[in-house]
Amino acid sequence: MASPDRGSPADDGPDFADELVDDLGLSVVIEALLFVADRPLTVDEIAEITGAPAPDVSDSMSRLQDVYADRGIVLLQHADGYRLVSSPRAATFCRRLLGLETRARLSRAALETLGIIAYRQPVTRSEIESIRGVDADSALATLLARGLVEEVGRLDTPGRPVQFGTSDLFLAYFGIPSLSALPELDLPDPEHGDATSHGTADD
Repeated sequence: MASPDRGSPADDGPDFADELVDDLGLSVVIEALLFVADRPLTVDEIAEITGAPAPDVSDSMSRLQDVYADRGIVLLQHADGYRLVSSPRAATFCRRLLGLETRARLSRAALETLGIIAYRQPVTRSEIESIRGVDADSALATLLARGLVEEVGRLDTPGRPVQFGTSDLFLAYFGIPSLSALPELDLPDPEHGDATSHGTADD
């Protein structure tokens, strides 16, 4: 005889949800949440769903990143969010399965623009052009079309210029686990023209 349906943990209250987390293990629950999510999840979101303390969730995330480091699926961190994606090392085979044409390599102009955005984000078109010294329209259009950068806000100045930042696809494309893994780089200050050392948006 089939056992009665107990419904979801939320239907049975927080105590039952806590018991399930204890039984399954927090890392297992987090892995399942990341698998079904259609967007990056933050530590605070997962803590709220599972009832686990945020520091415990962060520890589990670190362990999962180690577990997935050499797998076909990797756990990427972008800004405050985490998501599971296919390993960039297997991109050729994934494209073959999906019937996608191999995309042309990024031009030098696009790569330079992408580097500026990665290290200076959020950054406006005029700031990019000030650093590169040339028009950035074509390079930005390419990066936006590829999904490597995205609009992340608007500057609170006259004209409200758009600010750009990298997307989570940027991390997957280059096989970077998080923005904090980017090496330090000296970029010229757009206001003074001198080189200044920049960390990443996560610093």
